[in-house]
Amino acid sequence: MSRNPPASLPRVRTAAQDAMRGARWWTLLDLERNLRADTEFWRDLWAPSLAIAAHKVGLKGARSRLDEAIEAGFHQIDLFEPELSAAFGKDPDWEQVLERARANVPEPALRITAWPEPGPGAPLRLDRPEPHREPQLLPRLPKPLPGAWDTAKRLLGWTAGLWRHANTRINAGDALDVLEQVANGARYSCVEYSIVLAQGLNVLRVPARRVWLRRGDYHDGVGQGHAVAEAWIDDLDQWVLLDGQHGAYWADEDGRPLSLPELQARERPARPVHVGPRELMKDPGLWAAYFRHASVTGIAWEPEGFVPVFQDGQVLATERLVRDSGGAYPRLSDLAVGVTGLAGSPAVELKPVHPYAIGGTWNGEVIAAHGRQRFAQALDREPGEHKAAIAALTPYGPLASRELRWTAA
Repeated sequence: MSRNPPASLPRVRTAAQDAMRGARWWTLLDLERNLRADTEFWRDLWAPSLAIAAHKVGLKGARSRLDEAIEAGFHQIDLFEPELSAAFGKDPDWEQVLERARANVPEPALRITAWPEPGPGAPLRLDRPEPHREPQLLPRLPKPLPGAWDTAKRLLGWTAGLWRHANTRINAGDALDVLEQVANGARYSCVEYSIVLAQGLNVLRVPARRVWLRRGDYHDGVGQGHAVAEAWIDDLDQWVLLDGQHGAYWADEDGRPLSLPELQARERPARPVHVGPRELMKDPGLWAAYFRHASVTGIAWEPEGFVPVFQDGQVLATERLVRDSGGAYPRLSDLAVGVTGLAGSPAVELKPVHPYAIGGTWNGEVIAAHGRQRFAQALDREPGEHKAAIAALTPYGPLASRELRWTAA
């Protein structure tokens, strides 16, 4: 292929295109010598066009230019229909000509055959302090541990020990405000525990949000609600419910930490596991009753109809209502894949769902950043089948991997 065409070639191309549009067939044929020098377009454009022109003016051997193009690999017959069939369709071997052209279609040099796709879900809303407040909150928190789950448990126990529970509410503010008031002797409710826990986890780069739990008949009476938090735990590859007031999470019979939807689906109360200095829950069954109805930051779900009023007439505002909790729980180890170029070669770009992703891995190796094309990796073009294990990378390490497959010819 000519990468540096002669300076006059653009003018020749323009003249040939104008002749084609104007059906000036002799003008086009007069350009044949120059058009043959256009190695970029001769096979796929000029040769079949000249075959049509030669037929239009009645030249013998008009089809020879088309045969020459097909011999060289031309296959885009459809771009020149119905003119080619009108010119040569009555030739006794026309069907064989078409077969030869169709056989010229090459296998693609690369084909991506399998890639990960994030599951459906509503937009994720986390409980975070204002960006300018994060640097002020960070030094007040326990240091993060190497694993996300150990970090979450440490912060859970620390939060539970900050003050003794009292049914008092702070009128406004964030985790930093709560901690400053507690340092002055204030005591607060479950709501403030959930604020400190959720915002503290996010500052430590563990995705977290607040959760509002409600008993079955929460629209009337007292003591019908409880506030906790939940976090996506990288090394567990799941969401886990965390109770900052009690310094506890819930586990199944095998000791596996549970998410809120799992707790709602259980027929028997799960076992609370305490990690802080607070007294054990005296009646786990009583607290399990709060799992009947729930909403999280930004979204609420209710398969049988949502009651928007709480016990004291307070409106239960939510940004989005859904029927099923599945839409509220994106799997944050998911990642999408885009296609880009690196140094002129096809590459894939990892697009993590995790809000605190700092990179990606490719078969266990960290992917280098490439400017705006973050987390991109060129595809191996060695002929054959290829696959790679790809994953998002967070400050706590790589997340669960997904498989990418492609073929090269």
